[in-house]
Amino acid sequence: MTIALSVCLETAVMIRIREIKQSGYMSDYLLESVKETADLIAYSGDTLLFDNKKAGAIFNKVALAIAVLSFQPGGVEVFGFKFESTFV
Repeated sequence: MTIALSVCLETAVMIRIREIKQSGYMSDYLLESVKETADLIAYSGDTLLFDNKKAGAIFNKVALAIAVLSFQPGGVEVFGFKFESTFV
């Protein structure tokens, strides 16, 4: 992963974490969207790499999924970053 991409991903995840914290809870919608993101990545990995028109939308969904996972006990480590969040 390039430095620019990793910085962008870290920033996008932190923004999503802040949005989730501001809502005060983890909605069922967010949890379902994380499940869909796993399938999206599995079936659209090439799109993320090669289709500039659709890559942004997939990138944003990946950032949201990582943000949601950061609220799980112990957080999540991905692409060399550790994200761990709570509602406190």
